Amino acid sequence: MSVRVKICGVTRPEDARAAWDAGTDALGLNFYPRSPRYVEPATAAALAKTRPALGAVVGVFVNETPVTILARVRECGLTAVQLHGDEPPEACTGYGVPIIKALRVRGEEDVERARTYVGVGDVAALLLDGAAPGYGGGGVTFDWSLVARLTDAGVPVLVAGGLTPANVAEAVRATRPYGVDVASGVESRPGIKDVDAVRTFIRAAKAL
Repeated sequence: MSVRVKICGVTRPEDARAAWDAGTDALGLNFYPRSPRYVEPATAAALAKTRPALGAVVGVFVNETPVTILARVRECGLTAVQLHGDEPPEACTGYGVPIIKALRVRGEEDVERARTYVGVGDVAALLLDGAAPGYGGGGVTFDWSLVARLTDAGVPVLVAGGLTPANVAEAVRATRPYGVDVASGVESRPGIKDVDAVRTFIRAAKAL
């Protein structure tokens, strides 16, 4: 089975439709108010309606309150939640949908910390991201060899951080992940996707 692809930070319906048409498996909608890719709930709900039957719409949250996350899941039609902040393992439950826990990777200690989320609550996958300032979308890679330390963890792993159409095939070969995640690597500017880059990225990721 080919690697899954999540196109994250989508803000426009035309970009959402183009990503689905290109073969993405999931869209990421950013609910972090400080992000340049932030979407209001009404916009997110409209974007979620573009979802094909087998597609996933993932809401990305950073240190958000459980009440707000649950409200967004219900009103926006989210099929999964990505916790991209400093949420502890015990916070990874209670939303009625699978949870992706994202962790910024600087070294081995961060990979070991990722293990503390395995089998906890509703955590269905881990996302390993580069350690850029802020929370996601920073375009910074990490040492892909560290992913191998989670191959025995029994949980799907997605690789993110600094991925582009030019390096995603290399990342897939190096890590053999469940999926890859991209935001800034397929944009003309923050929140605005470059459709040609999206198509090239998905094609390269799924070719292996």
